[in-house]
Amino acid sequence: MMMLFFLPRHSRIVAMPLALCCARSSSVAYSLVFSLLFSVGLALLSQGSVAASDAAASGFYPLPAAEDHIVGGLSTTTAVEEDTLALIGRRTRTGYGAIRAANPHVDAWLPGEGTQVLLPTWHILPEAPRKGIVINTAEMRLYHFEPESAERPARVGVYAISIGRGGRETPLATARVTRKAQNPTWYPTDTIRADRAARGTPVAAVVPPGPNNPLGTRALYLNLPAYLIHGTNRELGIGMPVTAGCVRMYPEDVEYLYEQVPVGSQVEIVYQPVKAGWLGDALYVESHNPLGDLAITVDERVQQLRVAIARTLGDRGDFTVDWDLVRVAAEASTGLPVPVGPIWLKHRVPEVAATQ
Repeated sequence: MMMLFFLPRHSRIVAMPLALCCARSSSVAYSLVFSLLFSVGLALLSQGSVAASDAAASGFYPLPAAEDHIVGGLSTTTAVEEDTLALIGRRTRTGYGAIRAANPHVDAWLPGEGTQVLLPTWHILPEAPRKGIVINTAEMRLYHFEPESAERPARVGVYAISIGRGGRETPLATARVTRKAQNPTWYPTDTIRADRAARGTPVAAVVPPGPNNPLGTRALYLNLPAYLIHGTNRELGIGMPVTAGCVRMYPEDVEYLYEQVPVGSQVEIVYQPVKAGWLGDALYVESHNPLGDLAITVDERVQQLRVAIARTLGDRGDFTVDWDLVRVAAEASTGLPVPVGPIWLKHRVPEVAATQ
């Protein structure tokens, strides 16, 4: 028996064996998710809806209509002999954690020459206002919503970031940019200095601009004391929870963002390990566990997805959800959108007026 999944605007239909949908092993979960993703990705590519990366970010994408929630598209890159997933993440500006989660079958340290690596450049937008900056710490991404201009329509840039490590987590808050600095001087807090000294890597009270400054070349200061959005001098750490609470970005990304974000801009910092959203009349979900280290069961993650789906469905009582696929998405946790159901046909067909 086959299940049908409707892709954007019904341009194509993907058929999947029902037996796979009911499987519970993680290997089958990954296989099903990747089969779905590659099928959807080919459809998107054929429509030209995969946006190319610009001078910064993993991609800039037209802002979808209010009722749609998905941006980007799937693509792959071919590993060369000397590659690691961290190097590929840096080259494609997608970050280590996201590319690791999207490719669990690939050896992180030796992908192998010629290996096809799936790039995590397809996203459900976070559940937050589409303005300013939105940071989802659960997926280690920053979304910057750029308003319409005379040169182009409104768009969103998606950036890989690093966040605070355990015990020094990036705070969740609605904040604002209070000032900006080029080639900033770093004044580490007493806590940071004590922590670095305990780890055998002492740091001075004042670190001037230069290659040894972890703030990199640009910094955006927030109205959260001691928390910044800034560059880095350790680029391979992007996509990992390794900071003292600040948000790190690739150098070219923060330099671009610096020019686009005025003082006073809103910065929404959220933790959304699961998301649900519409693409046309198909419902998708995402489940995030980038480094596979969250202490959460599949059942707990499914429950989180149930809550997100309920919020997204709202009063659409005529929608059916494939809960087997929801469980597969939770089990695989690739961080990529997975289709979990179409709307009933009657929702897509206009009502027929009664005849006399």
